[in-house]
Amino acid sequence: MSAPVEAAATESQGGFAVSPVFHRAAQVAAGAGLGVLVLGLVQAPERALTSLLTSGFYFLCLGLGGAVFLALMYVANAGWFTVFKRIPEAFASYVPWGAVTLLALLPFVTKLYPWAKPGVMETDHLLHEKAAFLNAPFFAIRMGVMLAVWVGFTWMLRRNSLRQDVEHGEPLTRKNVTVSAVFLVLFSLTFCLAAFDWLMSLEPHWFSTIYALYNVAGLLSSSVCAITVVAVLLHRAGALPRLNSSHLHDLGKLMFGFSTLWAYLWFSQFMLIWYANIPEETVYFIARMHGGWEVPFYVNVVLNWALPFVLLLPRPAKMNPNHLLRVAGVLLVGRWLDLQLMVAPAHQPEGLTVGVYE
Repeated sequence: MSAPVEAAATESQGGFAVSPVFHRAAQVAAGAGLGVLVLGLVQAPERALTSLLTSGFYFLCLGLGGAVFLALMYVANAGWFTVFKRIPEAFASYVPWGAVTLLALLPFVTKLYPWAKPGVMETDHLLHEKAAFLNAPFFAIRMGVMLAVWVGFTWMLRRNSLRQDVEHGEPLTRKNVTVSAVFLVLFSLTFCLAAFDWLMSLEPHWFSTIYALYNVAGLLSSSVCAITVVAVLLHRAGALPRLNSSHLHDLGKLMFGFSTLWAYLWFSQFMLIWYANIPEETVYFIARMHGGWEVPFYVNVVLNWALPFVLLLPRPAKMNPNHLLRVAGVLLVGRWLDLQLMVAPAHQPEGLTVGVYE
């Protein structure tokens, strides 16, 4: 689709304003959440920090997923997404706020990560060998660089797109294609490093070469689901009159495909580690298949693949907006549970706790 047509299609959708009541409710909820977080840092710091990492990473992935979706569409020279491209752009606008959430963890690194605790490097030979990489200053530098890359490129993508509404020029589309290509390369490298740094190093004796790609699959699946939910709801509100069954079918196919990719990587990681039966590798899954985590462990597979696979297999199901809403909701809950299983057992070996701090 050419740049002028793309801009015209985007502009013709009509405006949509969130009600003041919703704004106030969101502000109250944010204030209450901040208060609970502060209380949790005083009364149960490990639970509060675990929840902050899980939720912060969850929503940051949705924002990044919006930017990645845009970049993939630009690089592929796709035109079908233009009808709802403001949705992934809006998701991408959250990335700076998500970066602030993750940066808020830095003062509490010693409470969250075992390798950062004072004196542990001197008493643990394996961690001592990793000290050049796993140390608080270098960890903070890496986090800052990765977040800066994501914030910078998402800002450029949105800026060029919004400028196109005024200038109606094809050069801005070509510029976004270039920005997208560079962003996708840098994202692939930095997000994999972020998964190793922020999640896998919670249990620094364990490692998996599939772990980063597994998280990429989760990001893609959850972000497409979130885009679908917002698109359907906006269409119901009359803000996306051009959205039709073909768009829904494409979104449904992406949900189906990324969910199956997640399952493929989940099984590859689990099967290879479990079959090899090497103690320093199987310990990760043993902790999640016993001690109160066994039910969430199996429910995770059902929510993230088995149920969506069955529900999205028929072609008409991928065109039904109500059906897509339900399946997307299942997958979004599944992504949260998946992150809980990656993060929480490191500090809550007794099982999943869902309370005020979560």
